[in-house]
Amino acid sequence: MKKEDILQKARQEGNGEYEERVQGRVMTRSALAVVALCAFFWLARVFQADRLGLPEVGAWDYPAIATGYAAFVHLWMYARLKNRVNLVSGLCCLGCFCVCTWQFLLRL
Repeated sequence: MKKEDILQKARQEGNGEYEERVQGRVMTRSALAVVALCAFFWLARVFQADRLGLPEVGAWDYPAIATGYAAFVHLWMYARLKNRVNLVSGLCCLGCFCVCTWQFLLRL
């Protein structure tokens, strides 16, 4: 193999690794953004209910959305990277998603 061919092949492989790292960072940051937005709207709903004097607030939809999205991101990253931390995080988020969804459905 010629030197130029080897360098070109290395550049092509290196770009794929770089793109995967960037994609992983974007997925993680987007998950954090979704969780932050859901937390903001959940807190706004709770404070609004407190201000209006409502006895109970059934605000399980936002935690279900946030944990469902986080579970998807972590499990997808586990499927791609085979990282045990992502598997554990994904399963924990999936469990929280199931609990939040169940609570949401009970209060419909």
